[in-house]
Amino acid sequence: MFSIKNKLFRHTFLLIFGIIGAIWFFHKYPTFHPFGSVEIDYPKEEIISKADAAFQSWQYSSNDLLKKANLTSSTEVLDSLLKKWGKKEFRIKMKEHPHLQKILYKWNVQEFNSANDNRLDVRFGLNTMGEIVDVNISTELIREQRPLNRNAVRHVFENQVDDYRRGLEDSIITGLVDYQHLNTANDSNSKAAEIIERLRGLRGGLSGEMYSMENIWNLTDFYLNRTVWGQLNVQRDSVELQEEDGIRFARSYLSYSDSATGVTASLTVEVLPAGSLKSLNVELGPEVITNDDAGNILQTIALLLGLIFGISLLVIFYLRIKAKAIDTKPAMIIAVLTGFIAPAFLGLYLFQEMGIFSGSVTTTDFLNTVMILAIFGAFSAVIFFVLTAVSDSVTRQYWPEKLRTWDLIRRGNFKNKPLGWVIIHAISIGGILLGVWAVVFSIMPSLSITPDLKLFSDTYLISPIASLLVSIFIVLLIVVTLFLIIGNQVIGLTRKPWLIPVISGLILAVLDVLPVSLSPWYLEATASFVMGFMLGYFYLKFDYLTIALAFFIFVNVLLSETGWVISNSPDINIFYLFLLILISLVAMGVYFIWEGTEREKLPEYVPAYIEDQAKEERVKQELSIARVVQETFLPSQIHQLPGIDMAGACIPAQETGGDYYDMISLGESRTAIAIGDVSGKGIRAAFYMTFTKGVLHSLSALILSPVELLNQLNRLFNENATRGTFISMIYGILEADKRQFTFARAGHNPMLVIRKNGDSEWIKPKGIGIGVAKDDSFIKCTEESILKLKEGDVVILYTDGVTEMLNSANQFYGEERLNRLVKGVRQASSAKILEIIIEDVNEFKGLTKQHDDMTLVIIKADASVNQ
Repeated sequence: MFSIKNKLFRHTFLLIFGIIGAIWFFHKYPTFHPFGSVEIDYPKEEIISKADAAFQSWQYSSNDLLKKANLTSSTEVLDSLLKKWGKKEFRIKMKEHPHLQKILYKWNVQEFNSANDNRLDVRFGLNTMGEIVDVNISTELIREQRPLNRNAVRHVFENQVDDYRRGLEDSIITGLVDYQHLNTANDSNSKAAEIIERLRGLRGGLSGEMYSMENIWNLTDFYLNRTVWGQLNVQRDSVELQEEDGIRFARSYLSYSDSATGVTASLTVEVLPAGSLKSLNVELGPEVITNDDAGNILQTIALLLGLIFGISLLVIFYLRIKAKAIDTKPAMIIAVLTGFIAPAFLGLYLFQEMGIFSGSVTTTDFLNTVMILAIFGAFSAVIFFVLTAVSDSVTRQYWPEKLRTWDLIRRGNFKNKPLGWVIIHAISIGGILLGVWAVVFSIMPSLSITPDLKLFSDTYLISPIASLLVSIFIVLLIVVTLFLIIGNQVIGLTRKPWLIPVISGLILAVLDVLPVSLSPWYLEATASFVMGFMLGYFYLKFDYLTIALAFFIFVNVLLSETGWVISNSPDINIFYLFLLILISLVAMGVYFIWEGTEREKLPEYVPAYIEDQAKEERVKQELSIARVVQETFLPSQIHQLPGIDMAGACIPAQETGGDYYDMISLGESRTAIAIGDVSGKGIRAAFYMTFTKGVLHSLSALILSPVELLNQLNRLFNENATRGTFISMIYGILEADKRQFTFARAGHNPMLVIRKNGDSEWIKPKGIGIGVAKDDSFIKCTEESILKLKEGDVVILYTDGVTEMLNSANQFYGEERLNRLVKGVRQASSAKILEIIIEDVNEFKGLTKQHDDMTLVIIKADASVNQ
């Protein structure tokens, strides 16, 4: 009862802290955020309409242009203000100087020529209130449309010409349009002079130059008053007359300086003679000059760590694949999922950039993009297959408890209490992480968020889904790598869990993987270290799925910050979708806790490779026992006959083998000798070898004829052995008093006899293998022979594992080499000859694996041999 109450207290304590952390975060974080004062008065569609309306009011045509817009900020200026005021005062100052928002945040509206390879024709900058900040119209569009602005011309000349009428206005505009477009460089001056003279001759005339400096300033003011700059105290500087790319225009330079804030602006306004605006470009100041040397060093360290980790991961993967310690099924599932997730969010980004629904995307561009996505998906799938396989294997070896809840999901067991508590714990930890993030900003006054405004909805198509996909990708990559692989390897190598929070903090500090950019770099690294340390601490207390889900919540809140920090933001749908998912998680967690199965009633998950390892271990143990048993079937000691020296050995290629030799005593002067080779290797061959031994020991004392005994063995073997199995064998009776060996050869290798004088012969009487023929066919095809031995003669009985031993060059040891070797050592004892043959065969084999059993029996007719 006390344990239950204690657990309930811990659950409640964690949940309360999670709620407090989340409330603190959403209360304080907007006050630290540089975009907390931004208010968007018009949605994107209305901003585009306003830009297009202004463009057409200036008597340009935009009917065939494709339009898109994205919200941007003057990052350098905002950064300088953040450093000047500090993040606490920044929001206050921005509200005190509302004109700053009008010039520092703007919609970048672009209009493209769909018929000309997405050529950018028009760029408008409109602030969040819909007021024009800057404009740029391409020279190509000006040459094509030959624009004029009747209202602007009238504004300049109406008060300067007597009896200003529409007809005069038409003449002026016609001349100005011709004047502003140069045909060639050679006739530009003469053409201009001709037009000026014609205009001067009109009734009312134009005194002086066609465009005086004051006229140019008036035309400039005409456009400035229709932008946000008409509300500010802009100072005139100078004017230049320009001829570029076949166009004449006037370029005016103006400046703006706000002594209260230190913000400055350099304006360049380009107007055409026929009254149209060519461009209004703005350069804001001051800019922050930063030294990124330390940041570049951190990036280099991050790349080096990534390279080291990648190489280590491949080595670990190879070793664990070799050891058959990889569960490929779940790794394949994660690989397939990421193979879709990764190209999905990349595709949403690329298709947004391309304007997939604008009608300007060619089939070639679309197919090329699909090819890129396919390659990226395959690459991501391979990476996550390796990551998941290694992480699963490492975790199950060093800390399998971390995967218990994840295993329930993999087996389809969702409705259970452990999973319910995981969800509640993850939400609580996510709230705590958010609270710690806000505390970090509170205690670090110089830490600020980089004011680089980029809406998620401007970057990705179907931005709410893209945000989820990006967060899933980040979470899987970070949590799997950081904890399941690196963290659990640390546990396995050091047995010091406290190192995990420290290492995870250091890695996050170096890699800079959190979805928010901070400055300065050393405080950003500190903040990242704190979050990495917190994640590592919670990993010590909870399982992998809890940490992954908690980090998913934390990352989603940060990714959706432009939705809930900025008023009326288009990204608010991203935050709404996340809230919907969060509410669903809470409901599922409560339901699973209330109605779910208890942990004690849930089955344990055992990966297939662990079961296979257990089976292999059992098989190895059984084979080891079988080998010991089989070795007991071989002669433990050799009964030496008077005047005869014998030795034998059997070296199986596997734990058990099908080779067999035996020496069965039939009295003081007689011994039955057998050597055989069962087809195949391993347990099956060992079984038939054991069967053969039993038959020989049962019949050797009853049947003195070797060929008759083999005939009976053949009959019994055919009755019990599976079809296709056979035994080659030599069986005979060695009589010491007669020094003769009476034997029969059932298809076995020939015997090698080396006489005392060095002569050699291969004895190969007629015979077929046991199990090859039935009935009387065996005894008809097998003959019995007698070998007479003299003092010093050596007889070698062997299996094909000796003569057919292969070396690294795929060459056989061969009968000739065996013959030469035994001739050279024929004066040694049987045991020494046996030892020399085995050493020579192993030397010939080298590092090549032994593929067949190797058995030898040595008989020497001499009781007093040289040692």
